[in-house]
Amino acid sequence: MRKAKIFSLFLSIILLCSTFGAGISASAAFTPKFDIHSEAVYMVNLDTDIVIVSKNPDAKMIPASTTKIMTALVALENIKDFNQTVKVTYDCTNEFFEGNPNYGGTSGASNAEIENGQTNVTYWDCLYSLMVASACESANLLALNIAGSIPAYVDMMNAKAEEIGCTNTHFANTHGLYAEDNYTSARDLYLITRYAMDNYPGFMTICSSSSYDMPANSKHPDGYTIYTTNKLMNESSPYYYEGVRGIKTGSIDEYYDYKDGAWDTANPHEGSRALVTTCTSKGSDGRGYSYLLVTLGAPYHDETGAVANYSFEDHIALYDWAFSEFVYTNVVKANEQITQVDVNQGKNADKVGVCASDDFYTLLEKSLNSTTVSKEIKLNSDAEPLQAPFNKGLQVGVLELKLNDETLATVPLITEAGVEIDVTEFYKEKIKQVMADPLFGWIVALTAVEIVLLITTHYMKVAYRKKVAQMNRRRKLNMSSQKKGGRRY
Repeated sequence: MRKAKIFSLFLSIILLCSTFGAGISASAAFTPKFDIHSEAVYMVNLDTDIVIVSKNPDAKMIPASTTKIMTALVALENIKDFNQTVKVTYDCTNEFFEGNPNYGGTSGASNAEIENGQTNVTYWDCLYSLMVASACESANLLALNIAGSIPAYVDMMNAKAEEIGCTNTHFANTHGLYAEDNYTSARDLYLITRYAMDNYPGFMTICSSSSYDMPANSKHPDGYTIYTTNKLMNESSPYYYEGVRGIKTGSIDEYYDYKDGAWDTANPHEGSRALVTTCTSKGSDGRGYSYLLVTLGAPYHDETGAVANYSFEDHIALYDWAFSEFVYTNVVKANEQITQVDVNQGKNADKVGVCASDDFYTLLEKSLNSTTVSKEIKLNSDAEPLQAPFNKGLQVGVLELKLNDETLATVPLITEAGVEIDVTEFYKEKIKQVMADPLFGWIVALTAVEIVLLITTHYMKVAYRKKVAQMNRRRKLNMSSQKKGGRRY
């Protein structure tokens, strides 16, 4: 059994590495061929971070008790000694009594039967009762003992949401009972949950527990056991789904508007259900796959008015679909030539092959294959033609992979060989460039004019010298003749 788990983990690591090589970015979203009751859905494959379903991912929705995911996250970040006992006061529990004017729901708030003044409750007890039994008093216990007040703790929750990158989330309390300004989105709740999973291994240990033993109190002198509210994890439930771990249920049966200082109980709003789970199982190809699924806004009642379990039904349907239909598919192979580009001044090469830098695998439905994914080549502006010299592996662009006009990934395109420069061609090109330059023409023209002027000046000087020489000779001859004619014999 241990060898099988180790092999499965090893295989997952190999798949993850081969799927996402350096420089590859990927995303996807598919549409199930069945109805989903929940108003908002965000489903992600944890092995690849590929989004499988995205339905109204950024709509502001009622989180209900999935609020407690953030409550637990802030607690995990701030508790120093989890075995330390907490102070239990009436302030932690009185919010959930029907007679309290600040409580706008029904008297059915989830609890773990922690008693006022109980002295043997630890932080561990609070965290497990919070996430396993969805105990509302445990949420306030954590807030008061960590931050000193509930509003201060809620401020910490909102600050953390902003830090994580949530853009459609605001918390108004620690437990998720209805408040107008307590809302989140499917995508934000995924970010919060994923952050907790990635940074605190104990988070999943707590969330994945189907039961937990609480310390004794006056009502339970021998201690007592609390059980998960997640029916997908309950083996005796008709909704049990093997492989599900955690994370949190959420439900509000009805809620009221607060008007003129009182709750408008005469006009209740229809409640809803929320659910966040993970599931790991084998796909139809025998490989192990893991998913994180967030659903919000499933109706609390069915068409007949009976209490429904649509959130559990949605998760079962989506997991069945994902595990039966999706398989890893090799879309692009590393070093597979995609195209060729021209090379300028290459030595013994006027073209070079271009290939993908990495293997790219993605999740595709079995009805699809690698040819279903369109491949669009996008070369850099300076990549056609390529100027030699360059080395093997030079990135010249990207390969954009699309499915139904939606981009799945962009894979870097690189040269499959290096090319040296042809020196002769290089200088020929340089000479051509110089000669084609208009400035070169002006220089040639000016040089020609200068040469003509120099030659003209030279010949004028020569001619002048000849003329002067002739004049000098004539003058000498004349002088010689005069001397001879003036002699007397």
